[in-house]
Amino acid sequence: MSATEAAKVQRFIYRTTGVCPQEIHFQLQENRLKNVRFIGGGCPGNAQLVSRLLEDQLLDTVVEKLDGIACRNDTSCPDQLAAALLAVRSGELAPMESFRLHRIEEPLHRIGVVADPAGQPGLWERLLAELGRRRPDAAICMGNITGDAAENEDWIRDLGKTDVILLQGERDWRYALREEPAGLPPLSNRRRDWLLRLPQALRFRLGERIGVAFTGDFLQHLQGFSDFDPFALEMNMVFSMTCCMQDTSVFPALEAMTPQFEAGIVVFAQGGGWGHWQVGGVDFVRVGPLAGPRKPGWGMLEEHAGQLRLERIPLSRD
Repeated sequence: MSATEAAKVQRFIYRTTGVCPQEIHFQLQENRLKNVRFIGGGCPGNAQLVSRLLEDQLLDTVVEKLDGIACRNDTSCPDQLAAALLAVRSGELAPMESFRLHRIEEPLHRIGVVADPAGQPGLWERLLAELGRRRPDAAICMGNITGDAAENEDWIRDLGKTDVILLQGERDWRYALREEPAGLPPLSNRRRDWLLRLPQALRFRLGERIGVAFTGDFLQHLQGFSDFDPFALEMNMVFSMTCCMQDTSVFPALEAMTPQFEAGIVVFAQGGGWGHWQVGGVDFVRVGPLAGPRKPGWGMLEEHAGQLRLERIPLSRD
């Protein structure tokens, strides 16, 4: 790593082989290891011990201590961490963007969108029934899946069975980091890991246009967020310039920036209810909350003759 790269925090995700955790998340700053987290299984106590003992240790020192430790399959969690650091040192493992971006490569024509189910399984079941009747090509839940409720553990377990593409919202992120509101039962490590691995943004194609979907401005505050990350310009314009498209006075300045966008469709879920604006040839869609104060509902995005249509659909009660 160059001196410039070493001065900043870099985030890595290593996909393991032969051990219980499926991923190791860690950061490096000035060649020192920080915030190691074993994700997806294994012994949480030992994982926390390893993480605490290795905090702020030099990369080369950690590799020397851990390389070759065996548990089963001729490897171990510490050995896999050493393999990850060796991959960083050799250049085989590149830093991640500050947020996790999921991609759908095949073109779509109808996309169901919903946001903020807030841990309400009754509303979710009604939504799934509606999606089954309307049959979009794909369905996206724009985050804040969890709610401030004691039933989150069972709710998250059941969500693992859905075909809806789930994005992580700020509330989900805070639950994953053990920052749930006081008085609620803590989530198990397994559920926290599941939340942590959710993508935080989605790249898709609707007809001939590229679209991006993301939840809120918490992404801009993630460690390592860079203006050079994919779709960072779109996020900055939505959240920092237009205040979630509520400040129409800056739309001329926004229009001047849209030629630099990668996305022709920008879908987000923060700042209020539903909305659809076209500025500089880019469609901006704000998705309202499913579990909001108004009548619950979802939306259908449909490409038709090169134009984007947004249909707001109230949830039926049957």
